Amino acid sequence: MPEPHKEESPLAGPESPQARDARADPSAAVGGDFFEARVAALLEAGRKAVLLTVISRQGSAPRAAGTRALLTEDGFEGTIGGGALEARALEAARESLAAGISARVSCDLTGLSPESDMICGGSMEVLCEALMPQQAAVFALAAHVLRAGGSGVWTVDVSRESLPRRCLHLESLPREFAGLADSPAVRQGLEAAAPLLEKLGNKPGLLAGGDRAMYVEPLSAPPVLLLCGGGHVSLEVAALARACGFVVDVVDDRPEFSDPARFPMARRCVTLPGFEGLVEACGIGRRHYVAIVTRGHSFDREVLAQTLASHAAYIGMIGSRAKREQVYAALREQGVPDAELAAVRCPIGLPVGAESPQQIAVAVVAELLAARAGTLHRLRFEE
Repeated sequence: MPEPHKEESPLAGPESPQARDARADPSAAVGGDFFEARVAALLEAGRKAVLLTVISRQGSAPRAAGTRALLTEDGFEGTIGGGALEARALEAARESLAAGISARVSCDLTGLSPESDMICGGSMEVLCEALMPQQAAVFALAAHVLRAGGSGVWTVDVSRESLPRRCLHLESLPREFAGLADSPAVRQGLEAAAPLLEKLGNKPGLLAGGDRAMYVEPLSAPPVLLLCGGGHVSLEVAALARACGFVVDVVDDRPEFSDPARFPMARRCVTLPGFEGLVEACGIGRRHYVAIVTRGHSFDREVLAQTLASHAAYIGMIGSRAKREQVYAALREQGVPDAELAAVRCPIGLPVGAESPQQIAVAVVAELLAARAGTLHRLRFEE
């Protein structure tokens, strides 16, 4: 890839700014925060909200279990797949919003009329969950756990579809939320939830038997894209990655290029002179995908040397093959083994012939999604 110069869903009402922010995928960070935080803020403000969740999928239905969207009095935020299924679910969700009563919606996509234009087949079931103000604290707790990089399990007993019972299971309760220790919506310890999640292969899904039905969903923080460098390419990558489910952090050695006003979609912007102490300053861990797009080869080399010593899930560096060999040669002289360098994706992005910052962003984010899905090795073509 050339190295750049360095230097539709139907609405239930008027679309709010929050809805515009969350339209692509509300399970990603909303305004730099998590979906759970968005829900908590709505409920704390006394706003009505219905949480739409795909709880089961069979066949070739468009979205998997765990896909979420929100309906508020301001409009619909997100999508659960569009088309006839979403229209049916939205109709039920509007009724739930008005009456405060939850519902489950099933849609057999193989049985729709030809006019529906839904030929993918399969079936989906959606829970339209009318949220209550008293649930605000539980969603706030979930957001707190996610910000801290923790995990847990959501369970929703949907045996009575009009009255689902949601519970958050955590290893331990953070001190700040000690007041929820006796809440029936919070359970300390994963003994009850972990076996259920294991039955589902650690993925969201519905377990049903007899007169009981339980939806189970892991609470796990989304991946973090750390953009090292805040130039033109990073701007485009940040916006697209954010829409595709990544939490975005930005770091640069220049304050004007790591300004939150420049990156409103970012969770965090860090100014780090010389990119020194990068791993510690940005907390790079196993959820991190690092894209190295600084303003110069020396900075790229410095950032790469540091991130190779981290536990990042993915490291990519922008630049030509000639630059790659120059940077790699310098790192080899510093004792970096070839095995570590071989894991770096450089030139970054799938080889689609991208040239403009917007095109490069598509190539980069496509590669990030492939890395996350485990399909990158098959898709990446090396000359």
